[in-house]
Amino acid sequence: MANDSKNALQRGLENIHDPFSNFIRAQTTSSLLLLVATITALWWANSVYSSTYQNLIHTPIGFFVGEFELRASLKHIINDGLMVVFFFLLGLEIKREVLAGELARPDNRRMLIFCAVGGMVCPAVIYAMLNWSLDSQIGWGIPMATDTAFALGVLAIVRKHIPVSLLAFIVGLAIVDDVGAIVVIAIFYTQEVSVMHLLSAFALIAFLAVANYAGVRQPLFYFIIGVAAWWAMLKSGVHPTVAGVAIALTVPAKPKLATRKLRDNVKSIIGAMQKKTNEVDVLGSRRDHEQVLEVRDDAERAGTPLRRWEDALDLPVSLFILPLFALTNAGVVFGFSSFVESLQHPIGLGIICGLVIGKFIGISGACWLGLRYKIGRLPDSVNLQHVIGVSFVAGIGFTMSTFIAALGFDTQPEYLHIAKTSILAASVLSAILGVLYIRLVSTKK
Repeated sequence: MANDSKNALQRGLENIHDPFSNFIRAQTTSSLLLLVATITALWWANSVYSSTYQNLIHTPIGFFVGEFELRASLKHIINDGLMVVFFFLLGLEIKREVLAGELARPDNRRMLIFCAVGGMVCPAVIYAMLNWSLDSQIGWGIPMATDTAFALGVLAIVRKHIPVSLLAFIVGLAIVDDVGAIVVIAIFYTQEVSVMHLLSAFALIAFLAVANYAGVRQPLFYFIIGVAAWWAMLKSGVHPTVAGVAIALTVPAKPKLATRKLRDNVKSIIGAMQKKTNEVDVLGSRRDHEQVLEVRDDAERAGTPLRRWEDALDLPVSLFILPLFALTNAGVVFGFSSFVESLQHPIGLGIICGLVIGKFIGISGACWLGLRYKIGRLPDSVNLQHVIGVSFVAGIGFTMSTFIAALGFDTQPEYLHIAKTSILAASVLSAILGVLYIRLVSTKK
């Protein structure tokens, strides 16, 4: 029989564990880590230790077996490998939102999509106009994206001044935004395509979809086929992050055991335990142990792989993968004069105007039109003024914008430097404007 009493060491560890666990799982924690990683990268790249930073991110890592060799720099491993996990998590969130979230309700879905499209088209048009006929025009996709982690972190600062449903609105907005960015990456930021490898990747993903339909739910199966699909996509020339999203869409989203059946099974097992004259002993009694395992198995069958895998990946992505991406990609070398010159360059102007002004005009303008002509509706307690505040915050495009910039200007380091500098400046400016606007509106009310 288990002893419910706890010794002093157990009680002491619980007093430390619970606050630490709450801190780790808080939304602001992931935003804080991302910010710390960004600041660290900026300091490191501009310090006397800058050579060690460059050596680190370009250090080749790999292995070989016989004549087969797999080698890549740390930066490429993170951008082409670990970021696929981020995009896989993003795909899970997209699927859940479409099936059961804000995008599941037709009125909300229409408004979210309408606002998100406005928030993508307007920044892209502004950038394209400022870089028209220049070789930097390829960067038009950079100001399209919104960084969900940083955006939610900024909104947490003014949490008491906004309704809870506004957080769900910006998450839904960012998800639609990310779908658009993924499509843009797949179509416009792909160089040479190997049709054979691309068809192989699609075939493997289609095989996963059929397996889902057939009721296959083993994580190992999806992992093995998913890795093969990622490898085929990587060799095809299309960025492998697209495979991450596509694989996520094949993950089962329906429970194998109905909730009513779960309740009946658990009631039956608990009823059998209650009829026992002696205490339940999961350590000494094999039958008691098996009954507890039956409850566990039924609970797992009543859940969905999509939700379980999303929960399992949330912390590793937010606490490890995204900060690593920021650490290896945000190290921009600049002085004051070069910083000013970057902001005056057509690339810098296009990104800053696109993220700060374009997002504001695109999202709030689309929302006004949507309400005016009854295209859709906003979530409960959210009004146009809230959306205007969100449209400023949506100009924080750090993660995805940096990712697209790295793809567009991969062979043009000078342009990539200008783009990263401008993304940072635009993100900081958007965050300040968003917080000030929301505080101003709440104060007036």
